[in-house]
Amino acid sequence: MELNEFKRPPNDNGCGVHWSLSVYEWGKTNWDFWAEQLKAMKIKWVKIMDDGGGSGLRLARRLVDMEIMPVVRFYWPHQNPGRIGSRGGDAVKKYREAGVYYFEVNNEPDLSLEWEGGVRPDNWLDQVVDNYIADADVILNLGGYPAVPAFGVGTNRDPFMGIVDRGRQDILDGGAWAALHNYCLGRPLAYPNDAVNLTGQPLTEEEWEAAGGIWAWEMGVDAVNAARRAGADPEASILTDSTCFRAFEQLNDTIVNAIGHSIPILTTEGGYNVGQRAGTTYGDDARYPKPTPQRCSELNLAMYRFMQGEATILGQRVPEYYFAVMSWLIAAQIMGIGAPPAENQGPWFSHKYDAEWGLNGEMPLVQMLKDEKPARPLKARANGPAPAEWDKPNYQLERTWDHRFRYMGIGFEPAEDATADYWKLVSAQWQDRDETTAPGYIWVTVEDVDGSPIEGITVAVERPGAVDLVQTKGAVDGFLANYRMYGQLGTYRVRVEPAESDMRYGTMEYSDQIVGLGMGTEDNREERTDGETSFVLKFRLVHRAPAIPRDRRDPYWRGR
Repeated sequence: MELNEFKRPPNDNGCGVHWSLSVYEWGKTNWDFWAEQLKAMKIKWVKIMDDGGGSGLRLARRLVDMEIMPVVRFYWPHQNPGRIGSRGGDAVKKYREAGVYYFEVNNEPDLSLEWEGGVRPDNWLDQVVDNYIADADVILNLGGYPAVPAFGVGTNRDPFMGIVDRGRQDILDGGAWAALHNYCLGRPLAYPNDAVNLTGQPLTEEEWEAAGGIWAWEMGVDAVNAARRAGADPEASILTDSTCFRAFEQLNDTIVNAIGHSIPILTTEGGYNVGQRAGTTYGDDARYPKPTPQRCSELNLAMYRFMQGEATILGQRVPEYYFAVMSWLIAAQIMGIGAPPAENQGPWFSHKYDAEWGLNGEMPLVQMLKDEKPARPLKARANGPAPAEWDKPNYQLERTWDHRFRYMGIGFEPAEDATADYWKLVSAQWQDRDETTAPGYIWVTVEDVDGSPIEGITVAVERPGAVDLVQTKGAVDGFLANYRMYGQLGTYRVRVEPAESDMRYGTMEYSDQIVGLGMGTEDNREERTDGETSFVLKFRLVHRAPAIPRDRRDPYWRGR
């Protein structure tokens, strides 16, 4: 595959974020908040976690609906040696149906902690390559893109030549991509070819203070400058020291040496973290300061501007093969995940540093990204095609229409030939077990043309062999009509039923209809939810110019 054939989100800017580090908790209880943040920050790629069986599908569908590209990592503890198996294959199929293409099947297998028993075997790379080939065949056959796994920061090993040596370059030519973990470790974007690393450029007292003083340096100016003189390396090269952001250059060099061309590279973990330098939080490279929340945000913003093609590093713009950066990490504790090490690294949303740095639950980067205008697509890269599965029916563009309906078999039938007033469906939402506060019902409000709710309007709920009528109530009941569900998904269709005095001349449809409602879930239409889910619908009166009747004395015609 050519680089411009890989699916990309519309208006791709290469900017992304690693989502929750949990396979089950991802902000589902307050998704409206998280969706608003993603949109405002102009994020186009999100790395999500999955338990190997589809646990991230609900999140992936919400991202797709926002035209954000999910990148799915299958995760389970100590997943080496191992393969995704039939369970993982079934999950890939479901993700593909949802319009998801990018999959990670392994993670940092160069580290012992990723192996059963915590022991990495001597032939670990051979095992990784063999298992990757097996998983890649499954994913490619289902139309997905399998990631050659990322190694830990600075590990320069070559799985690509191993794939070629086994006669399977077709995988690398036909849809594979490379995952990368290029944590920046407090070093500048130009590292290892920056002035500090090349020549030992001395630090001034003013620079020491501006970077965060003793918190950031843990030593005085003289000690820092001594470390800089001792660490100067005029022969530094990204091919021999890739413990930095520019590791994508070293990785691409390895790939091209193996197969003769580039494949997409995506950072699925990386970027700058609060307090992190030289590989560990509060680490050992004294030449550079630990990033404060402000400095961390400034550095990440510069990285994203590079990804958008708005800045250069050493005079070079972002290469076409470098698709996206999904920085670590959107949130931990705020999402209900108890992970102190991650919380200490300064997630984008966190109260960890509020008191010490005068923040209010988020890193400065959040507002910086929101203030970036416009979010221009990367000019240096070829924009790939958006997935066909992301196409939405036109009627969804005019309504607040729950994206999950497409997975639940729920449809829409517009009022046909509505030449006079009719009831337009302006909002349709489903509430799952975690979202609903009034389960087991279809809740309907009906509004006048000005959006004010109307009492006493009849709503028809049609089911096989019968039509049940309910009416909207008064202000004390929120002007809601409510209907108790007993049938599964596919049972009910809902419309507004006009009073006799409101019927117009001739035959025509008078209300939009939503069809296929009932109990079930987006993952399993046949699942018994026992009244644990609900629907919230809103219809509004719309004026149309009436057709001229043959007899103006017709009692059902009213001029406007």
